Amino acid sequence: MSYAIGDMVYFWTGRGSHGYGIIQRILPDRIFIDPEPDATKGSDFRILANGKEYWLPHNRGVPLDQIDTPRCIWYTNF
Repeated sequence: MSYAIGDMVYFWTGRGSHGYGIIQRILPDRIFIDPEPDATKGSDFRILANGKEYWLPHNRGVPLDQIDTPRCIWYTNF
C-alpha cells in the first residue's frame, strides 16, 4: 500500500503503543507518525530529563509492516 504525508493510519510498535496517527515523514523503510491524543503509550514512551517527550512512532518511526496491520504485542522492533 502506498502512503502520503497527511494520511491517517493505524500503527503499533510491539512495545504496547498503538493507535491512529497522521503521517509526518516517510522513509523507504519506516514512517514517522504524529499520534492522535487517544493513542496508547507503551513502554517506548519516555519523558526526558529536559522535559521533552520521546515516543517511538514520532521520534524514530515505525516499520512499514507495523502500519495498518493487526498489532502484535510481543513483536521485536529494531
